[in-house]
Amino acid sequence: MSRLKGFTAYDSVSPTMSMAPALQLLCKEHAKLRKGMEDVWEFAGKASSRDTEFVMEWLVRERKLRQAWELHTGKEERVLLGALSKYVDSDRGPLAVMKYEHELMENLFDKLEEDMNRLAKAPDNEALYQEVMQQFRNACQIKGNHCYKEENSTFSLAQSLLSESEKVLILQLIRKMKH
Repeated sequence: MSRLKGFTAYDSVSPTMSMAPALQLLCKEHAKLRKGMEDVWEFAGKASSRDTEFVMEWLVRERKLRQAWELHTGKEERVLLGALSKYVDSDRGPLAVMKYEHELMENLFDKLEEDMNRLAKAPDNEALYQEVMQQFRNACQIKGNHCYKEENSTFSLAQSLLSESEKVLILQLIRKMKH
């Protein structure tokens, strides 16, 4: 399976010491999410046989990835965007794009899981398998591009606009979000 530009772990921004620890943490989560997407992609593409058991395992892995993604986006939306919305209009610009793309990805996950459940009932349906693979590929690329934009736009904005005490508070709030 070929690697896909846009979601592999090496396409992320490396957190720098000049970046607030909260933003470094979010960057590291992006790298883990990219790696998780790549791992699920490779699992799906290297299946020796495509039966119901394989599809169900793929679905389990995708759902685990989705849970990690939802926890991460919750941190961004409830904590980071909340702090940034004091300084930047959250209905326009990078914050609005961030929220829109989070919603878009939720819809992609919903459709993907619906089609994966259909595939589990008909694992030999080659057309459906190819469609699901394409959906997963698209979702990975969109998520990878989204993370890249956040790292280069939203996180830079946060680094420059937020006070040191706000950055410390954001780190504390993010660390409290485990579920």
